[in-house]
Amino acid sequence: MKATTIFRVSIAVLVVLAAITLYPYVQDFFPPTQKSATPTVVPTATTPATLATLDVQGTQWGQSTCYIGAVEGSSQFNIADIRDLDLNTYRLFGGMSRWEPQDDDGVYGSPTIQQIKENPAVINWAAWDKIMTNPPKGSDYWWVGGTPSWQGNARTLFSTLQKANIRTVITLRDQDDHYHPSWAPNPPRTQADWNEWWEHVFALVYWLNVRNHYDINDFEVHNEPNVFQQGWHGTEGQYLTFVKYTHDAIDYVYRTYLPGRQYHVYAPAISAVPRGKLWPRDALQQIPDSFDSLSVHVYDNDITPYTEQVHTWLDQTNHSNYPIWLTAWGSFGRQYTSIPFSVGMLTNLIHGSRPGKDYIYGSQVFSLYDYATNFTGLISSTGQRRPTYYAVRMGIRALQGCRPTYQSTTSTSNLQSITTKDKNQNLYLLVSNMSGTNQYTVSANLAQLRMSGAGTMWQFDATHMDTVVGKPQLRNGKITFVVPANGAVLLKFAPA
Repeated sequence: MKATTIFRVSIAVLVVLAAITLYPYVQDFFPPTQKSATPTVVPTATTPATLATLDVQGTQWGQSTCYIGAVEGSSQFNIADIRDLDLNTYRLFGGMSRWEPQDDDGVYGSPTIQQIKENPAVINWAAWDKIMTNPPKGSDYWWVGGTPSWQGNARTLFSTLQKANIRTVITLRDQDDHYHPSWAPNPPRTQADWNEWWEHVFALVYWLNVRNHYDINDFEVHNEPNVFQQGWHGTEGQYLTFVKYTHDAIDYVYRTYLPGRQYHVYAPAISAVPRGKLWPRDALQQIPDSFDSLSVHVYDNDITPYTEQVHTWLDQTNHSNYPIWLTAWGSFGRQYTSIPFSVGMLTNLIHGSRPGKDYIYGSQVFSLYDYATNFTGLISSTGQRRPTYYAVRMGIRALQGCRPTYQSTTSTSNLQSITTKDKNQNLYLLVSNMSGTNQYTVSANLAQLRMSGAGTMWQFDATHMDTVVGKPQLRNGKITFVVPANGAVLLKFAPA
């Protein structure tokens, strides 16, 4: 018995000694003891996070995009949506099909340009008042065809946007993408053709700002004239002549009746497809005095390559002071329910607010609403806000309105980021994650800008539609947070 007891005790001692010896090598298999630490904002995660760093510089980098807005859609118009998104610009498709479906005086080629200059009363203003006030079918979108169609007139659109301080851009077209109206010259060739087009442009601008006071001063010359299906049936050279006549009519109204007021002409409004990509260069070389804002439509997943090319042409032609406007971008192909596409849209907003050759002065997403029931809008014909709506809203919250920007460098290219400051000295750190598989735990250093402050954090991903997920505290200039795969976060820090 005694020997057996000694043997058992010896075995027990050996087991204890072995456990002590092996513990450093196996401790990772046991749950750690809890320690107090600085809180980390951790959104709901399903996969392990990869570590990343983010450093924010303390000197101003540039300014964010000054105008972020949208293109109209025929099924809806609700200023509450525009305010919720915080849009500050809105593009309307104007032109003959909408506001001069028949020759306003019934005599083709009359009045002449000279007769209008001598006496604007030769224009049939009663016809203009009627179409703007009592449109066919009770809707200023009667020309689109299909239902549903927002019920209201052009006066309501103009006045509502004006009261909300929205910068309205009107696209001027002789014919639309359905080749209406059939009577309109396309392209204008004869003097009678030019009389009709010059009269239309003059009449619209004069009606808006002289007969009425809607203060609309931004006009784009046609819509994607390099794409035949969009309505322009002339050559590039004929389009450049079209811009010159359009500018002349607009300029005459301002010089004669609105001296001192600024106006802007946007061209060439092309779609960045192979047939027509060089039109901006050609317009800058051949008719630079007929426009002052360079507009293009870019539907690429990454807007930066073509944006950089356009900046190069501006520099080469000594017109770098012309602002670049993306007067249509996003998607017309039913992509606004896609989460990865939505994150890509937000990432492009970040890119457009970077200084240098990436910078975009103004942009308008196509489109805010569906056209009838065609799936083109951030908001459906029934009023449903699609996922991209929320991604864009998050981006606008950080970037809208020419804010000072601060370079924000990440340790991985999957994360794109930028920091801005609003007029109340709130800081906004916006981070998107283009990886479809990796979520990141990000250690951010904002010490060069701010050491402390109460925060709010919003998240966008498949389960969070620009949702508040935390109230982080900036401590010693540092904060740690998680960015989900195919997602984005926005952190706002108030001044201490």
